[in-house]
Amino acid sequence: MRRFLILIIILTICSCRELVTDDFPEFSPLPAINSILISGKPLKVHVSLAEKLDTSQLTLVNDAEIALFIDGNYTENLVSDGNGIYLSSSVVEPLRSYELEVSVPGYATIRCNDILPSPSPITNISHVNYAGKDEEGVLYPSVTISFKTNTSEKQFFEIVIRTLQDTYERIATLKQITDPVLLNEGLPLTIFTNEIIKDSIYAMTINYFTGSTGFSGDEPLHTTLYPLIIELRSCSSDYYRFVKQLYLYEKGRFPEFLAASTNAFPLYSNVTGGYGIFSGYSAVIADTIFPIE
Repeated sequence: MRRFLILIIILTICSCRELVTDDFPEFSPLPAINSILISGKPLKVHVSLAEKLDTSQLTLVNDAEIALFIDGNYTENLVSDGNGIYLSSSVVEPLRSYELEVSVPGYATIRCNDILPSPSPITNISHVNYAGKDEEGVLYPSVTISFKTNTSEKQFFEIVIRTLQDTYERIATLKQITDPVLLNEGLPLTIFTNEIIKDSIYAMTINYFTGSTGFSGDEPLHTTLYPLIIELRSCSSDYYRFVKQLYLYEKGRFPEFLAASTNAFPLYSNVTGGYGIFSGYSAVIADTIFPIE
């Protein structure tokens, strides 16, 4: 028993990470420009100052000048709403180049740009109520989304499954990944490329969880089913890289319990002269699906 207690103490000490002090190195603040472009919607740009880790409150920038260029032509200056948010009157369209020139007093001009691809159509959706069983014996459903892809060029996609639960929407979470395209990505996300897709139409199967379970009578415990909304996003390469890097960044900040160390993954940025992300997607949203139990 004594040896067992000593072993537990040693493992606990070894698994602890070094205490972080509040003595942070010098860091020069730079503007951060963040905007997710969505086809069919105006631009919404958030401007703040990226400061050192011990900064308790985000510094919003409300006196920036943001010029929007579409296909290389000056179009308009974005309008501030007073909360670090700047809005355009122009609506984002696929296959057009969007570029920002951002002037923040005291800093050099910041630039960023992106082009959204055309949306790929969804050709079919099928649903399986009980597709598998997890390690706790709970049955989970799956949905198969068929969509068009152009194998002659590299494309980037993201699939979002929304469940309509009473008065609110909830994003479904992934269960066991079995689809080869998702497995090829190496992360538990539904963002992917057409790198290994060989046909012009691909059927992707996603096992998912709605966040609640139930049973009746002699039935086994199963995932509670709700109406679904499927969104297929055709993404820019910068958006794809940002989403994957954001996952690694969050995992590095909040590792699994008892992890021996943390890995620092920087956030991906395509902003020149500052920090942040300026990228997005064009989306196709399918009609609501009503699984029948």
